[in-house]
Amino acid sequence: MIWIPIVALFVFFNLAYIVAQIKKNNGLADMAWGLGFVVVAIVGLIVGKTYALYQLIITALVVLWGLRLFFYIGLRNWSKPEDFRYVNMRNKWKTHVALKAYFIVFMLQMTFLLIVSLPIQIAHAIDVTLDLTGYIIIGVGSLLWIIGFIFEAVGDAQLKAFKQDPQNKGKVMTKGLWAYTRHPNYFGEAVMWWGIWIISMSTLSWVALMGIIGPTFITYLLLFVSGVPLLEKKYKDNPEFQAYAKKTSIFFPLPPKKS
Repeated sequence: MIWIPIVALFVFFNLAYIVAQIKKNNGLADMAWGLGFVVVAIVGLIVGKTYALYQLIITALVVLWGLRLFFYIGLRNWSKPEDFRYVNMRNKWKTHVALKAYFIVFMLQMTFLLIVSLPIQIAHAIDVTLDLTGYIIIGVGSLLWIIGFIFEAVGDAQLKAFKQDPQNKGKVMTKGLWAYTRHPNYFGEAVMWWGIWIISMSTLSWVALMGIIGPTFITYLLLFVSGVPLLEKKYKDNPEFQAYAKKTSIFFPLPPKKS
């Protein structure tokens, strides 16, 4: 029955695509990202019908993260112009934009989501009785997830407050968590997915070990593809950002270097 969450996700992304075309804003795919994990987690839990502790915890954490991200991005982007990344795509494609957006943006993102969510899917497919070691692993994974959630949620909140102050227009955020890493939200997201995978390993199943593909993949994407590189490139000609970059870690939080 593992195919049912996949079908549900496919239907969800098609609906998201339709809304995006009506709004003429392919950036709404970013909203679908967090909510898509919620779909996989909830549908997978219902289909599995076992409701083991590790399954309930994973589902609860994913729903909390996914809904927070959905509302954070949704409230910010729903009525705003299309993000520069998707505008650049439109300008590059020129023709058959809607068709290309369907496959290159929405279906590709859905595929990435399925890969990242492997620990969720595998955990919902395994039904075992935990021993003490399993409970300890759940504790370690949950603690790691909480750390990641704090970095992402607090980092986003700090950046939002910074941008809402008119005096900061055109300036670079360098305070709070942003003083220790240039991308606390991306760092937090990666850490959360490692936490989810560790919780799934509480089953002590070799199948769950395969779920390591998920956190490895999202960490790679954030570090080398769609996260850090795009923003670093965006500010490569900004003198203030370059000065900030010289003393601040790019990803893993570290004490800022002294000038």
